[in-house]
Amino acid sequence: MSEELAAARRILVITKFRYLGDTIVATPFLRRLKEALPQAEISLLSGPAMPTLLRGCPWLEEIIPFDPKGPRRLPRNLQLIRALKARQFDVVFLLNRSLHSSLIARAAGIPVRIGFDTEHRGPLLTTRVRYDWERPDRDCALDLLRAAGRPAEPALPELWVDSEEREEADAMLRQRGIEPDRFLIGMQPGAHDPEVREWGASRFAEAADRLMAERGAAVALLGSAEERAVAERVAAEMRTKPVVFAGETSLRQAMAVISRCGLWIGNDGGLLHAAVALCPATVGIFGPTKAKRWGCDTPHHRTVAHFPEHGEADAAAIRRCLDSIEPDEVVAAASGAIASLRTEGECEVEA
Repeated sequence: MSEELAAARRILVITKFRYLGDTIVATPFLRRLKEALPQAEISLLSGPAMPTLLRGCPWLEEIIPFDPKGPRRLPRNLQLIRALKARQFDVVFLLNRSLHSSLIARAAGIPVRIGFDTEHRGPLLTTRVRYDWERPDRDCALDLLRAAGRPAEPALPELWVDSEEREEADAMLRQRGIEPDRFLIGMQPGAHDPEVREWGASRFAEAADRLMAERGAAVALLGSAEERAVAERVAAEMRTKPVVFAGETSLRQAMAVISRCGLWIGNDGGLLHAAVALCPATVGIFGPTKAKRWGCDTPHHRTVAHFPEHGEADAAAIRRCLDSIEPDEVVAAASGAIASLRTEGECEVEA
């Protein structure tokens, strides 16, 4: 396998098509793949938002956007298969664990197909790798490279924001009365699947008020348009009012604002993964079923989660665990993460 990989000139990587977080946590894999094979042209097949998300990524030759759930599904899948065939990829790494992604890779005639042995797709792969549900997803992805005979040290996600985008973020903050040199705390109190992901508006408000008072900080609330209502509830309950950007920013604008933060606190979601990649100190608040796979635990990236005594995984148990997390825990985790970041310097790539 190592010889086949060494000879590869065109390599395809497939990540999930829908969720930003899955591709963000795949960036350590992209980095290690390029380090292992600097001569190879690496392409990414992923969702429609990924060219915007990964703008500036130095390890990719191209990003092929695809939405598998849009109209005229079969004709578009056939068109994608023809396009992949024309590129004559030598190897594909299937970080996407779905049967659909492996069918696409096999139909495109890619001779070396390395992926996780999930969804009964093993016969479609040339190298099957066990997926460990108890380990961080970003490190499991590196198992695919290891299975191909290449060492792959763990690393943190990375994203890229340029100077013009940072200047735009500074201007947005100034318009809301926040100077760029003021300590900024970013928060995402909303979430996809709020019943099992949202910590709660009142708790976010209490933690924000305490951190603002302790550090003379400003707070910016970000998120999607669907999360605007919960952001406004947080703002209404706070003693010192934050800036509410939820529903008002593009993805790149949100990333630029996050890059200006000294601290990010958020529920399990794409912007939390973006914050880890953009290097403020972070605190991620998780339910028990997602914390091990999607949390990040380093000195300046903290995961806060409670686990049920008897290992229940139903929605009611997850909600009880989220509700049992107190603002004291989140404030303490935030203070520790900030202190570590200031002591150790810039956010490190290795993890």
